[in-house]
Amino acid sequence: MYEIQWFKIDKNIFNNRKIQLLLKQKDGDTYFRVWMQLLSLAVECGNNGRLEIGEKPITIQHCAKIMGKTSKKMKKILDEFLELGMLIKDGETFLIKNWYKYQSIDKYEKYQIQNRERQKRYRDKTNSEKENSNVTITLDNAKEKNRIDNNTEEIIKEDTKREEEENGFREYKL
Repeated sequence: MYEIQWFKIDKNIFNNRKIQLLLKQKDGDTYFRVWMQLLSLAVECGNNGRLEIGEKPITIQHCAKIMGKTSKKMKKILDEFLELGMLIKDGETFLIKNWYKYQSIDKYEKYQIQNRERQKRYRDKTNSEKENSNVTITLDNAKEKNRIDNNTEEIIKEDTKREEEENGFREYKL
C-alpha cells in the first residue's frame, strides 16, 4: 500500500486522558511502551492500522513474542486497550482506533505529490536555464578539461605506485 517508516505522535500525548490512565497503572510505563510498539507494528503492517502479518491477524501470542512479554501479561494489556477504546477487535484482528485521524496518510500522499511536482518544476527550470544560457564551450575550455583530467589520472597512478613501494603489495580492484 504505502511505505511509511514513521508514525505521528501528538506533542500533547501525555495530556491524553487514556495515556494518563495507563501511566498511573502499576506497570504504566510498560503499557505505554506496548502502545508505542503497537503503533510501530501497525505502520510496519501497512494496512490502515490493522495488526496483521500478511492476511493473518496478529494474535496475543504473536504480540507477546514480538514485545518480549508473557501471553498472560500481553492479554491483560490488550484487554486494557480494548476497554479504553484504543484498540478495536474486528473478528480476530486488532485495529488501532482512529488510525486515519491521527496518522493522516492522505496528507502524506499529498505531501509526496507536492514534492514530486516541486522537483519537476525545479528540474525543468534548470534545464531551461542551461538551454537559454549564452555560455558556449570553446575548444580551449575542452582542452583545459582534458589537461586537468590527465593530470588527475597521473597523480592517481603515482600515488598507487608509491603505495605499492611502501608496503610491498599491489592493490587489485575487483
